Amino acid sequence: MDWRNFGQRVVVGIIFIPLIVSAIWVGRQFFLTFIAVVVGLGLYEFFELARHKQARPQRWLGIAGGVALPVAIYFGYGDMLWLWFIALLVAMLIVELFSKPAGEGGPLINLSTTVFGLAYVAGLLSFLVAIRELPRLTGSDYRAAGTWVIMLFAVIWICDTAAYFVGMYFGRRKLFARVSPKKTVAGAVGGFVFAILSALACQQTFVQELSVPDAVAIGVIIGVFGQMSDLVESLFKRDAGVKDSSRLIPGHGGILDRFDSEMLVAPLVYFYLLASNT
Repeated sequence: MDWRNFGQRVVVGIIFIPLIVSAIWVGRQFFLTFIAVVVGLGLYEFFELARHKQARPQRWLGIAGGVALPVAIYFGYGDMLWLWFIALLVAMLIVELFSKPAGEGGPLINLSTTVFGLAYVAGLLSFLVAIRELPRLTGSDYRAAGTWVIMLFAVIWICDTAAYFVGMYFGRRKLFARVSPKKTVAGAVGGFVFAILSALACQQTFVQELSVPDAVAIGVIIGVFGQMSDLVESLFKRDAGVKDSSRLIPGHGGILDRFDSEMLVAPLVYFYLLASNT
């Protein structure tokens, strides 16, 4: 075990976890700003991965459009996102049309990586804002939505930690060696079990608006799709030939490394909560 790396992770967690939890609990523009920063940095990292594959994504236009997505959701323009997409697509087509060839990439790969990056990073992570603002649609308590998002983050962190330690001490059989050689079946099972247990613990302590079946369902979503989401991001990094999406966060890698599990989890939890609260 790399104790130096583990120590860095702990120190970063001690510093940033209270800040993240505070932003979630307060909500409104504070949480929106946090997610917008995460989306912007995450898109920058994704476009850098694409450049390792000789693509030239439209980085700044993509980042601007991506940051605009959670802002639009927060201010209630979710039903007009098709206008956002069409306007952004037209702008990207015009920019690509007048761009000079640079000996790498090409219009197809450049536009494809830009659009996919927007969908993968901005599209999925923006559901965190949608969950936090869900009371606007359901009429539920705004503070309750804060506990839902805190629960989501807490269960993901516990699932990741459990998978790491269970895999380290008990892992023998590789889970998906082609994508992530260090992950094991035992680690995945450990993460799944602890995701459910920690979701139940949250429900019994500070998320009492949810029922026990709700907590189990969310634990299952995180235990399965959170780990799958982690593997998806590992797939992109392996394809790009890099270990981390960046070195922005000591001991953790980049934004995509830190928030990879939330990408598939957030939309699924959003639709589950929407269905169960309406």
